[in-house]
Amino acid sequence: MPGKRARRHFSQLSEFERGLIIGMKTAGWLTRHVAGQVDRSECVVRNCWEQWTREGTPARKTGSGATRKFTRREDRRIVQKALVVPTVTRSTIRADVVPQTISKHLAEANLKSKRPFRAFSLTLEHQQLRLQWCQARSMWNVTDWQKVVFSDDSRFVLGTDDNRVRVWRRPGERYNSPTLF
Repeated sequence: MPGKRARRHFSQLSEFERGLIIGMKTAGWLTRHVAGQVDRSECVVRNCWEQWTREGTPARKTGSGATRKFTRREDRRIVQKALVVPTVTRSTIRADVVPQTISKHLAEANLKSKRPFRAFSLTLEHQQLRLQWCQARSMWNVTDWQKVVFSDDSRFVLGTDDNRVRVWRRPGERYNSPTLF
């Protein structure tokens, strides 16, 4: 039954499921049969039953799980730093915490690290010059075009840092002035 385990992996037992497990075990069911009935692993059923017999309550203990590294105030401070200075890096926001933690807290505030929008507006003069350039070369053949070297802004990064500026912004804030460069 690998499909069942993959589907329910890491999901918490609901109060209803806890009640079912306790009721079936109280009625004398085997752990294996209870696990099949509630579509959970035998280990989960066993842990739920042991908690019931040990503590007399089916509910999860409050405070179970990982402890928070930040207080709510520190969470707000992290988000505020990213909003005030959109180009701030994760390591400069808080040096004593791994960058993934900072990204997670900013993602909870709906802030993502994106490349800034670089606005290059074409003036009427630029548009006319481009049109003239194209019209002058409209009659070129393949041999003429083979002599032209085309280039674009593609970048190839062999290391981990591409030295590009990134900004923290929410979806839909692409054209806001603090994130424009």
